[in-house]
Amino acid sequence: MTDKKLRRLCLFAGFDKRGEIADYVIYYLKALSQIADVYYWGDFKTSSSEKAKIKPYCKEVYCVKHGKYDFGSWQELIEKIGREKIETYDELVLANDSCYGPLFELKDLFSNMDGRECDFWGLSSAYRSHIHLQSYFLVLKQSVIRSDVFYNFFKQVKPETDYCSVCANYEDQFTYLLSKSGFRYESYIKYGDMSHHPYCDIMAAIKYKHFPFLKVKFFLGGIRDQAGVQNWRQIIKDYTKYPVKLIENDLQRRGFDLAEIDRAVREKQSEAPNLYSHGPLLRRVAKKTGKFLLKPALDLINTYIDRRTSQYYYKVDRMNRSYRELQRKYNELQIQINPDFESKKIHLVDNQTICDLKLTDRDASFIKRFDLEFSLMDTANVLIIGNITIHNLASLELYDPQVTYLNNDWADGLKVDDVSTEDLCNFKFTDENGQQIYFDLILVQPLETDAPDDEIKQFVINLKHQMIPESALVMMVANKETERYTQILQSAGLCPANSERGLVVSYDPFQIYYDKIDSIKGYSVLIYKIK
Repeated sequence: MTDKKLRRLCLFAGFDKRGEIADYVIYYLKALSQIADVYYWGDFKTSSSEKAKIKPYCKEVYCVKHGKYDFGSWQELIEKIGREKIETYDELVLANDSCYGPLFELKDLFSNMDGRECDFWGLSSAYRSHIHLQSYFLVLKQSVIRSDVFYNFFKQVKPETDYCSVCANYEDQFTYLLSKSGFRYESYIKYGDMSHHPYCDIMAAIKYKHFPFLKVKFFLGGIRDQAGVQNWRQIIKDYTKYPVKLIENDLQRRGFDLAEIDRAVREKQSEAPNLYSHGPLLRRVAKKTGKFLLKPALDLINTYIDRRTSQYYYKVDRMNRSYRELQRKYNELQIQINPDFESKKIHLVDNQTICDLKLTDRDASFIKRFDLEFSLMDTANVLIIGNITIHNLASLELYDPQVTYLNNDWADGLKVDDVSTEDLCNFKFTDENGQQIYFDLILVQPLETDAPDDEIKQFVINLKHQMIPESALVMMVANKETERYTQILQSAGLCPANSERGLVVSYDPFQIYYDKIDSIKGYSVLIYKIK
């Protein structure tokens, strides 16, 4: 029976090497069926008797091997159900069987998240190439499930060779592409909340945040940042009503020894422990020996590949620069022949009014050459406001066509599609289809020192409306103005981009900006992000 207020559709992705549908999955599907219409797709072959176990809780059950991981199962279900039917629902839930749970009532989770303004949400977030919602549990509202962006994304899902490729191509990109299309997201556990993140301290998340799921890989050494836990069973029993026996039975079903599991969890194993303790000793010894003997050879191969590919990328970079220079000259010739020629794919929109804000006539940025590597992909959009030289752009390694120049008086050598506005407080950019463009990085040269506070704030708020959550706003300001600008930026709902290292990698995108950007004498660099 679905929620009386909201009609929800749940697409559930399953996978099992043994071709079984485990008891913990049945428990999970039963809970989901109380708040949504559930459709199940297992990426494996199984018997009719296995599928019959979950028939009472699912509208349809499919078990067909496709090799496209969870996103492939969701893709198959989207095609089966059809866009027309999906769009009749208020919310779409994407879930999989990688978790034990729910540990708490799902209706409480949804009540909590219903109070947050967003177009889609998840339980936790992490950083890979982009900040993204982790895909084991996602909820998409009507604004998303009625968009072409959503369906176009799932049309391009294809078989992948490994889980890492799935994370890079789909999990990481899904949140980013929706964000760049103007959809706003929320995470039940906020990005950067390390003390309650399920990949750092799941027991704290359960106790203090009522986190509803426990990842299966928590027990298998697959979460490198996870804190050690002395007695996970007792915490589950004390704080939840979830049957611990479901977890124990499933781990044993997978062939694991519970005593070894407990030891691995207590000792905070960063590598997958040897949980097949009852398996053949010869096989385990051979596996370890093979890894030890192969490591030097693999290191040599990696070094050789790095040397060869670095030369290749250098040549490709030179070719790309040459191509862009030819493209620029071609555009200039086109303009001479046809004054109405328009080469840019993005368009400036403003109200043609004049505000009092003025930019200085100098390039106040100084970036250490070769020091900076922005975590920007080819699809990123960069906005440069004010005067900045080609030299400093080269130091920033911002060569690609996605860089847009606004109000640059030193246009000599820049692309012909740089634009200008007299209203720095209200402009925005759209693509050829009229859709707003959101920027990953906005770099602002100094405003004149007599700029009024209210207009600076309006300027900042306007820029904020053109950012996604992982975007960075970089402002150059005179040292004597630092305190004033800091207060204005924070009053506009931005916060310093000096967060701790990422949750699943050894660096944070905002920290890169903080560590590497420097300014000339007399100027400071303020780097902010959306809270």
